[in-house]
Amino acid sequence: MKRLLATAALALALLPGTAHAGKHFIKGTVLDRNGSPVERVNVTVAPGNVEIITDETGTFLVDYLRDEEGNRTRLSKRTEYTVVFFKVGYHEEKVTFLYKRGELALETVTLKEETIKVDPSTDNIDPSTLTDRQQDAGGSYEGE
Repeated sequence: MKRLLATAALALALLPGTAHAGKHFIKGTVLDRNGSPVERVNVTVAPGNVEIITDETGTFLVDYLRDEEGNRTRLSKRTEYTVVFFKVGYHEEKVTFLYKRGELALETVTLKEETIKVDPSTDNIDPSTLTDRQQDAGGSYEGE
C-alpha cells in the first residue's frame, strides 16, 4: 500500500503545472512599456548569489539560491530579498520583498527603454562660413 501511495505521489509530481508544487520559489514576468515580453533580461537575487535570464516569454523562476561556498540552498523564510532586473538599453529595476514561504509570484515588472537627451549644437555649421571649402576624401590607392 505504501508503495502504491509513493508511486501515485510521484506521478502527480510529474504532471505539467505541478513540477514545482510544494517548493519554495519566486517567479515573475518582465515586459516593456508596450506590454511585450522582454527576453534575456538578467535577473539577480540578493542575498543568494543567483543570476538567471528571462526566457522568450519574459518569464523567470528562481527555485534555489547559493551560499558562500556555492552550494545550493532553499529560499529562507521571513527573509528580505532584492531582485534586480537589467538589460542593456533599459533602465535597471529593483524589487524588494519579504519572502514568507512557498510560491511567490512577483507583480509584472515593466522595463523602460533608456533615452538619450540630444541638445542642439551651438557650433556654426553653415558651409558658407568655412574658409577651406576643398574636399579631401583622404583615400589613397596602392602604388601612389
